[in-house]
Amino acid sequence: MSPPAFPAALLAWAGLGVALHVGVARFTYGVMLPALKRDLALDYFGGGALNAVHLLGYLAGTLAAAPLARRLGMPLVSRSAHALVAAGALLCALAPASAAGPVILAAGRLATGLGAGTAIVAILVIAFAAVPVASRPMASAIVWSGMGFAVVASGMAAGALVETGFGWRAAFLIAAMLAGLLAFVFPPPGTPEERAAAEAAPARFRSPGFFLVAAYLMFGAGYIAYSTFAGTRLAASGAPLAAASGMWIAFGASMIAGSALSFAVLRFEGRRKLALIAALLFGAIGAWVSWSDLAGAAVAGALLVGVGVSSTPTIVSAYARERCSAAEYPQAFSFATAAMGIGQLLGPLAAGALADRFGVDTVALFALAVYGLGAALAVLDTRTVSRPAALAS
Repeated sequence: MSPPAFPAALLAWAGLGVALHVGVARFTYGVMLPALKRDLALDYFGGGALNAVHLLGYLAGTLAAAPLARRLGMPLVSRSAHALVAAGALLCALAPASAAGPVILAAGRLATGLGAGTAIVAILVIAFAAVPVASRPMASAIVWSGMGFAVVASGMAAGALVETGFGWRAAFLIAAMLAGLLAFVFPPPGTPEERAAAEAAPARFRSPGFFLVAAYLMFGAGYIAYSTFAGTRLAASGAPLAAASGMWIAFGASMIAGSALSFAVLRFEGRRKLALIAALLFGAIGAWVSWSDLAGAAVAGALLVGVGVSSTPTIVSAYARERCSAAEYPQAFSFATAAMGIGQLLGPLAAGALADRFGVDTVALFALAVYGLGAALAVLDTRTVSRPAALAS
């Protein structure tokens, strides 16, 4: 029996998962970092390190997802991963405002990262297996737009997240409840196609392309450096909280728009090969604008970076899926996401060290540099890889 033409409920579940594991775990963290710095006595490097711990777990979880799925199946892997995220988020919410606080928060962030890395692979494999080939660009755009809605909500809640002592704890508690919901209230159905892809060992490993993977690594370093310290940079400049809230709302709204734009571009063969280049250039220009002294630079930069933040995973997911068979996709996507995870791990550490030594304004220049390198690698990818139609259903 073929899967439904467009499984809206399943894609809503997948979008909520991306909202939690990317939007809340990474971007809401950036919104509330000024409060964490205040309550836990963190410097910039410490704030970046706590994000890097989460992303280290994400990297490990990403690499573990395909082997675990071959043994357990993607539905069980998904439920277990979300349960781990719930436990880790609860631990973060209970971190005391004392010397032990950063250690406990780091343990919780590591657990949420492990669960999130595994869960994201499971989410995308399950979602793509249930969607016909022609609908996959739309499905990818819908799923990845979830992070934008999470960031808009975070921007609207910036006052509570930054100015109160309970806001960041409440955010972690909400994350724990969402993870429990994803694990137990609405578990994904295991389609025959998805089970076959999860249980069968690939005949051979198909790389999605060296330059594509390298460009995705640079994207990971650039966007996480920008988003981790964007709110802290505004706070350091003495900007009012309303300005920070507006910046995050603009950031989230542009992510939603970026997902829709990437879907429109991926529909046309003549334009799709340029999609990744354009997405990374949006990030580079946005980082430069946010560093400049132009009026409204923070909001304008957030709008531009946000377009690339959501569209880049949408595009890379589509590129990777069309370069491999259904059985090869979990491993190929894990490989690409692991490379992006390395960039995510290095980005906040490098940016935090630069901010402590040279000032937080240098973070935008760091993001500009790695985004620009990523765009150059994307150009090389278009010249070395031909993209046939999807290889398998």
